[in-house]
Amino acid sequence: QSENGNTLMTMLTWLMILTAMSKFTLTMFPLALGFEEMLTGILPSDLAMELIDSLVKIILIVLSLAVAIFFPSFSFLCSLVGLICTMIVSVIFPAMAHLKLFGSELSMLDKIIDWLLVVGGSIVAVVGTIATVQADA
Repeated sequence: QSENGNTLMTMLTWLMILTAMSKFTLTMFPLALGFEEMLTGILPSDLAMELIDSLVKIILIVLSLAVAIFFPSFSFLCSLVGLICTMIVSVIFPAMAHLKLFGSELSMLDKIIDWLLVVGGSIVAVVGTIATVQADA
């Protein structure tokens, strides 16, 4: 039983590490793409573009690392912004948009579910924000 628990814990730990790594990459990709698009017309060749592409991504990673090292409270800011933005973008906004776009066509049950998501998401955002602020204090 103990060996199974250790194996499961190891697997969960590696899954969390992979999630964090993929989340960072997925977050940085649009930013890197934006920088690359700005430089596309300036660079003379595909080779130069590939080099700049790699350089932009390396610089973004190094800057992220520098911020994490030199601003220890940055993790607090990230958790606060992440919590608020995630709840708005993932829960509150889709439910409100569903109500706005299809409100007249929705059944009463669908409207109740959408409103529960809006109210529940708002409550979770507020409670999570309070918990984050209290944890940092």
